Amino acid sequence: MFHTTSKKQLILVRHAQAIDASEFEGSDFERPLTSQWRKHSTIIARYLRLIGIRPDTIISSSAIRTRETAGIISTEFNIDGVELVDDLYFGNNPKKRDGNQSYLRSIHTTSKDTEILMLVGHNDEITEFARYLSGEGMPSMKKGSIAVFSLPSKTKWKDIEPGELTLLYYLTPQFLQLESLI
Repeated sequence: MFHTTSKKQLILVRHAQAIDASEFEGSDFERPLTSQWRKHSTIIARYLRLIGIRPDTIISSSAIRTRETAGIISTEFNIDGVELVDDLYFGNNPKKRDGNQSYLRSIHTTSKDTEILMLVGHNDEITEFARYLSGEGMPSMKKGSIAVFSLPSKTKWKDIEPGELTLLYYLTPQFLQLESLI
């Protein structure tokens, strides 16, 4: 198991690969995961379990591909339900984009009993949020990647501010060698 100085952690997950927009007749919001990358979401959960990280609460964008990613992970951890947040989906509407504040609002409303919180979202917003929280020079999060942050142990979710979190791990599908596993 990986050791940290804090029990309290935030996991950011960029959804797994969705069906290509040019091959899908529905809206962007409705695009589901590819069958291969549904397996990827299971592997993410199993890897987190292997390194000793188990989310207590999962919050996800309400778009189909993020809901599927979050749902598969919650099933692997036997977590009842995923909180769906419409404000974490921005689609192609740049006027709606206030990603950092939308993600921060989701964190601020998290129960004080939650020690490990997982947020499942979309790029570019999830990468920008990771940079916003940690001040780290984070690369663009690849599809299916995870970033794990630690928080000072006495920090309450409602009090989280930019720069307070420490990036512990950034794990890409390539690192997890998922291409060879799916």
